[in-house]
Amino acid sequence: EFSDFQCPYCTRGFQNVEKLRAKYGAKMRFIYKHLPLAFHPQAMPAAQYMEAAALQSADKAWEFHDKLFENQDKLSEEFFKETGKALGLDVAKLKKDAKSDAVKQKIDADMAEAKKFGFSGTPGFLLNGIPVNGAYPVEHFDSIISRLETNGGSDGKN
Repeated sequence: EFSDFQCPYCTRGFQNVEKLRAKYGAKMRFIYKHLPLAFHPQAMPAAQYMEAAALQSADKAWEFHDKLFENQDKLSEEFFKETGKALGLDVAKLKKDAKSDAVKQKIDADMAEAKKFGFSGTPGFLLNGIPVNGAYPVEHFDSIISRLETNGGSDGKN
């Protein structure tokens, strides 16, 4: 998923992904990619703090990810620091790493990859190469997954 923490449609996408993960479990591999949109002023800082959290702990970064979507109306640097503290992260390191070149390069790479796949808005999903632009209902994803399972993991168009 290519997503933006401040995008209301991405919150729907997050909720759908959670339903799909619960349904498909280990059969589904989920990868989150950043596509912070310029007109969402807290999207880039949120992405930076999430990646900074990942430098300390992958598990804590996922918890941070979830907290951002669950509290989308509270996004701010103060909220990012409070969330990091609540998760047991080193807040001084979190703040410093959020501005680091490593974090910037990770987000830039995600954004470049989104562009390569033709995603300019959020959320954007790739399911075994099948693009889905937007926060479609979970049933839409189920139908694609069913088709992929029937065709052995490809969309049958190759």
